[in-house]
Amino acid sequence: MPIDKFRTFTDGIPQEMRRRDEFMALTNLDDERLWVPYVDGVWFQACLFNVTSGGFANVLRVEPGKRLNPHYHVSTVHGYTLRGSWRYLEHDWVATPGSYIFEPAGEAHTLVVDADATEPMITFFVLSGGLIYLDKVEDGVVVGYDDGFSLLELARKHYRDVGLDQSLIDAMIR
Repeated sequence: MPIDKFRTFTDGIPQEMRRRDEFMALTNLDDERLWVPYVDGVWFQACLFNVTSGGFANVLRVEPGKRLNPHYHVSTVHGYTLRGSWRYLEHDWVATPGSYIFEPAGEAHTLVVDADATEPMITFFVLSGGLIYLDKVEDGVVVGYDDGFSLLELARKHYRDVGLDQSLIDAMIR
């Protein structure tokens, strides 16, 4: 669930212990425990939490008939569709497996997976910064905000709740 009240976030790692080296995050699309609940019908598997820009990388899964509410990106987005199909209500293209998308900052849109889709959409996304949720695309009012810090908090809570090793999440902080 996107945050709807601002407060100070931290990665919880002392400065002298922050890592800046390379790493590899292992996802497993078939392991339900690794899917962090986000909003109704939407989950993610974490890949990176960027504590410099507030960005993040993850694999997003959206069930048929579900959506991400209208949102606005404060920085660039890269996406690569692995399974299923999805689109933005505000555009006429449909992303299918093998589709790469690039989004510059500054556009509000609504990600949807059509109800008649035969499988969930699974897409790898890299966001350079946070995203602002709106009540509607045109002249929308801010209703929530998410970035690498808020998703890190969600991922840590989920890993605790399902008994997964939180050090796996902490290893993704850069």
